[in-house]
Amino acid sequence: MDTQLLFLEDSYAQEAQAKIIEILPEGAVFDKTIFFYTSGGQPCDTGTIIKKAGGEKGSIIKENAGDEKNNAGAGGKEYFVKEVRKKDGKIIHFIEGAHDLQEGDEIFEKIDWEKRYKLMRMHTAAHVLASIMFKQGKIMITGNQLGEEKTRFDFNMQNYDTQFMQKCIGDANEALSQGHKVKTYSLPREEAMKIEGVVKLAGALPPSLTRLRIVEIGEIDVQADGGTHVKNTREVGKIIFEKGENKGKENRRIYFKLEK
Repeated sequence: MDTQLLFLEDSYAQEAQAKIIEILPEGAVFDKTIFFYTSGGQPCDTGTIIKKAGGEKGSIIKENAGDEKNNAGAGGKEYFVKEVRKKDGKIIHFIEGAHDLQEGDEIFEKIDWEKRYKLMRMHTAAHVLASIMFKQGKIMITGNQLGEEKTRFDFNMQNYDTQFMQKCIGDANEALSQGHKVKTYSLPREEAMKIEGVVKLAGALPPSLTRLRIVEIGEIDVQADGGTHVKNTREVGKIIFEKGENKGKENRRIYFKLEK
């Protein structure tokens, strides 16, 4: 049974009910999850799950702050999800410390929303900047690492040009301020690959993918992507350039952050 990826259906969902379908040495697999797993340069979500106490029906209530975590009580037992990764086709939720979770347990999921929203804003900003770099210089992103506070872009550029990069960031900020809507949908791979610039991260799409999830940002960008994004570019704020580096013959690197 595959895990239903709720974060792809609604990036703004912060809580969800689920059931544990498998326990592995590394962690637990759920029937559905709002926890984004580490992928495509975007870090995973962290947060908590609460196991329903005594198998009783009804809503799950979080324990009082003063309660011991090893006492399930009437409100259920809470566990911290420290990491989420995809391994052998399974979405594994790594639980901090020892746990007594079992297959069939009903749980309540809650992500660290502040972290998620920062990464949503950063991811949308990265798409807009990558699109402008591609349009203005046919530059492909060769590596990236999104962060809550800072993001890294590696890209192929024969001669690093500070003025060019500053212009790209300026144009990206202008586009972000215009309030473009962000929407997602899926297309057959063959149809999606006909869209110019649909892949801006070199080598990013495994041949096994027969359908591609598309993120469309107004008239600015259409790109294959599996991450979480905001609904409108005005939510992003402003891209602030931090520094640029030469990392090889034609490989350049920049760091940027966001200012709300």
